[in-house]
Amino acid sequence: MLNLILKDLLIQKKTLGFLGLYIIIFSIAFQSVGSGAFTGIVIAVTYQLVVTASSLEEKAGSDIILNSLPISRGKIVAAKYLSVILYGLMAVLGYVIYSSILSLVPISVSVPSITPESLAAAFAGIMVMNSIYYPVYFKTGFIRARIISFILFFAFFFGLMTLFEAASGKSSNAIFQAIAEFFNSVDKTQFSLMIIGGALLFMLASFGLSVKLYKGREF
Repeated sequence: MLNLILKDLLIQKKTLGFLGLYIIIFSIAFQSVGSGAFTGIVIAVTYQLVVTASSLEEKAGSDIILNSLPISRGKIVAAKYLSVILYGLMAVLGYVIYSSILSLVPISVSVPSITPESLAAAFAGIMVMNSIYYPVYFKTGFIRARIISFILFFAFFFGLMTLFEAASGKSSNAIFQAIAEFFNSVDKTQFSLMIIGGALLFMLASFGLSVKLYKGREF
């Protein structure tokens, strides 16, 4: 399974080479979001890596090649789900390096600190987003699933950003303000753990569905 994850990294080594540039661009673009910038960057970078890997595999016909090898479809699916967590960790590491460099350079670019809430929101976002995307991907392939991935990215990205804006009092949306007020009234550590726990359960259910759909798919 490790080799499958490494394969996803190797086929998009050019994209990985621009990882730092993506973080810089997204951090500048998200200046107005405040504390939600970190969450937005992690989601955006993870989305970019997931979509790039899926696109390159589609062009290379990797599904046909992999299914001709003595590799179970369950391991192929598991590698994709684990890759999502790895991409998220890479985005976090890149953000930490970027913020550390900026702290040494006199540049007026705001780099919000990583908080337990923003970290939980980032990983919950990428887990739930890709848990919806992958069952469609393993059922239909990348060409049809890419529309879903595009919609999911913007839905999750703007939804989370609006929540962060509401939490900081910048949003006038009554629904998001009510959610933000609830969030501000509960213990943030416990709530963050609940979000991550719920996202993990959702991801496990999605994994089981993806394996079932992929096993029934013909190439």
